[in-house]
Amino acid sequence: MKNKILVPTDFSENALFAAQYACKLAQKNNASITLYHCYTAQSSNFDSEELAEKFEDDKIFKADLLIEELRNNLIIEFADLIIETTCERGLLIETLPLYAKLENIGLIVMGTTGRGSNKSIVWGSNTSQISAQSPVPVIAIPNRHENFKLKKAAILTNFKPEELETLKDFLNLFQHIQHLEIIHVVKDEKNIDQIKEKLASWVFIIQDLNGIEQVSSTLECVDESDKDLDTIAEVINSTINKEDFDMIVVTKTRKSFFERLFRKSVSKEITLNLKKPTFFDNN
Repeated sequence: MKNKILVPTDFSENALFAAQYACKLAQKNNASITLYHCYTAQSSNFDSEELAEKFEDDKIFKADLLIEELRNNLIIEFADLIIETTCERGLLIETLPLYAKLENIGLIVMGTTGRGSNKSIVWGSNTSQISAQSPVPVIAIPNRHENFKLKKAAILTNFKPEELETLKDFLNLFQHIQHLEIIHVVKDEKNIDQIKEKLASWVFIIQDLNGIEQVSSTLECVDESDKDLDTIAEVINSTINKEDFDMIVVTKTRKSFFERLFRKSVSKEITLNLKKPTFFDNN
């Protein structure tokens, strides 16, 4: 990977978890960290008139102090890393992709829950839009995720060549994983034998990629008799969350599909919530 990791922050709790995850990844890959913030009304203004007057002549905003404080706290924990900071005016979804391209960023790591929310809002939020627009891969970190490990990953498959390119990008970043689970969900069982053959063939092909010790597969069918598992979205969500996956890998061709899966269902009022770090490939 290019040795620069960009970490957008709004100074929320989950942004801190994402920054710590990024730092651990940077240590593993001999990379540097750039903490990135776009000014908002809340982050620009000081809470007291005294501080506002103190820094008025220097044109220093509240966010400038907060991002430097975050940097200093991370340096205490990750003393061996180069950690830089950048604050810019503008909307995050507009400025961040451009900054990533101009600064030759190799990866973006960001949280999925912003300030003042305790629910995952990755879909329809900044994280969702950035994962779609970023010129580089994005790792989305769910709220309060503390564990940094990668022994078991999962990828949804539709047997597309792009999935192999995504896995190569993923392995270029993480270098080695013990286990990869390939998941395919079908609506009915009409052609189940043919699908099983395809899945077995896909496992065989992926086993040839360097960096994966073991590859296995999961084939699930929608169960129309079960109100909790009668859509593809519900089956995928159930399959992902019942296993101890350390990361979900999403290919370019699956991003729009994933976005549809994790929107609120009008008919069932179901909000599906990714609880695992998720790698979105944009190369």
